[in-house]
Amino acid sequence: MSGYKNFVIAGAGRIGYFIVEELLKLQSSGTVSAVTVLTRVSLCVIGFSIPLIDAGTIQSGGYADLAEKGVKVVAVDYSPSSSSVLVSALQGTDVVISTLGGGAIDAQQIALADAAKQAGVSLFVPSEFGNPTEGATEGILGTKNRIHRHLEKIGLPYALFHTGLFTDYVFSPFLGWDLPNGKVFIRGEGNAPISFTHRRDIGRFVAYVLIQLQRDQLHWKVFAIEGDRKSWNDVLELYQAKTGKTLQVTHQPRSELQTAFQKNPQDFVAYISLAWDEGRGIVGKPEELSNKLFPSFNPSNIIDTILETQ
Repeated sequence: MSGYKNFVIAGAGRIGYFIVEELLKLQSSGTVSAVTVLTRVSLCVIGFSIPLIDAGTIQSGGYADLAEKGVKVVAVDYSPSSSSVLVSALQGTDVVISTLGGGAIDAQQIALADAAKQAGVSLFVPSEFGNPTEGATEGILGTKNRIHRHLEKIGLPYALFHTGLFTDYVFSPFLGWDLPNGKVFIRGEGNAPISFTHRRDIGRFVAYVLIQLQRDQLHWKVFAIEGDRKSWNDVLELYQAKTGKTLQVTHQPRSELQTAFQKNPQDFVAYISLAWDEGRGIVGKPEELSNKLFPSFNPSNIIDTILETQ
């Protein structure tokens, strides 16, 4: 076992919440000593901006349920002028897990890593939780890859978790899967296989390996997991066969995605859709998967997840 007892999670939103929940289960059994969530001071709680006062604990707003379960929720500022406060918030921490998203992945995650190094943190889990990023130079994947290089530069060991798409999130009207109304919009041809993992299973796997593996099995290591591997068209066929429903499907030509990305390299939707359609949506070869490190993993498949969330 790693012997890691004290965990800090930066952000507890789209994926962080699931990791926190699993660490809390380990805390209740005595395996984990402390779980802390960092939230940015600019977030609003009950309509008011939270002031930064000695990185004070927040016990209200969207984090109330976590606080009630024993999580310490601390407001921090990632700006250079507040670096000492951030370092203080990380004192005594074994592992920092970053689930920062959007614009925070770059500068704010760098600030978090630097503070973690100064605070004596043993392991840093950067905000990956998607497609593999090693060697990437463009878009969000390139940004994430630069974080790895920074961690190497400052000598702070990392553990990377590549999980593919969130099965319980992507099959929604917002992302083109309007299943209640029988309509699906697919960007590209939809024939390339893609890795998918339920966020619940990601939380389970991350918590398990951070506790159960030895430190030398965690430091500077990359973990690739998936709950299922299917193309968009595979999912369509399986869903229709399972439910007996016929879906109205629209495909956006890959050429349109290429044109959109050429015109605007910051177009995230075009960039990531192209990556998926060109076969860059899998986390690795089947024999390279890390699923086997968690003997009772048994992650959810796509169709069961879709039906569960409808």
